[in-house]
Amino acid sequence: MAGLCDEVCRPKIDNTNTPVRAGPSVQQDVELSPDHSNVTYRSKKPTLNTSPGGHCCVSEERLQSIIALEVSSILKSTIKEQVTTELKNIREQIYSFQDSMAFFNKQFEEIRTALSEKDSLITDLKAENERLKSATSDLTQRLNIVEVHLRESNIEINGIPEHRSENLVDTIIQLGKIVDTPLVRQDIVKVTRVAKLSNNNSRPRAVIAKLCNPRMRDAVLASVTKFNKANAQDKLSSSHLGIGGSKVPIFVAEHLTPGNKMLHAATRRKAKEFSYKFVWIRNGRIYARKDEYSQALLIKSSDSLKLICK
Repeated sequence: MAGLCDEVCRPKIDNTNTPVRAGPSVQQDVELSPDHSNVTYRSKKPTLNTSPGGHCCVSEERLQSIIALEVSSILKSTIKEQVTTELKNIREQIYSFQDSMAFFNKQFEEIRTALSEKDSLITDLKAENERLKSATSDLTQRLNIVEVHLRESNIEINGIPEHRSENLVDTIIQLGKIVDTPLVRQDIVKVTRVAKLSNNNSRPRAVIAKLCNPRMRDAVLASVTKFNKANAQDKLSSSHLGIGGSKVPIFVAEHLTPGNKMLHAATRRKAKEFSYKFVWIRNGRIYARKDEYSQALLIKSSDSLKLICK
């Protein structure tokens, strides 16, 4: 700006010997190039603009215009640099974001592929599980049938007190005499006590007697039922079998499989809940009847318990 003032504000040489020329002086308009490196003078209408000291100066408006142009140029340059820097940073961030997105897309595709494989595997496992459940159910039913056949000649006696010197064969023979179905030793294939399901149970262990054939078993069971009906006030007990000590009731029934025992207990509970009068077992099968006039229900499994209703 100092150089520009030196060019546009030149002091007039004081020469008192030079006569003053009449008429106005020619005023020039100053124009700056875009980069402000060159100054162009353009003649305007001749005007006379001198300072009291005799100096030629640019007008205030023109000076303000020059300063505004200079400031505008500097601001534009500064803003351009800042915008360029920011755009460069944004571009770098976009590239970084694109790289991250590409990585996540790759990971997502790998996870989706893995999930698709797992989903297919789960579907196959579900189908296999259903087949295995069906096969297990079928095998369970077959095994139960086999166990029922193995027990078709057995009777289970509960309530007989335990003694170290007990003779279970003689006890079974005495049972036959009491219920009016005489038995001999040859009719009894095997007799033994079985372990308790729970050690906390204080009742004596059950006695399992294997008779010579299913007909003999059915005869003993029918005789026990008949005896208890005929002696409702004095049903079969330990005193009838000649066992000393306190008198305890004796229960004789078919020898059920573990599964049928649990099903029989559940059937009795359900029958009691809905006031069913009869629950019995015949040839390893469990039946229930509401009263004398109702149809007998065959309880094959836990699902059959739904048949017991009001």
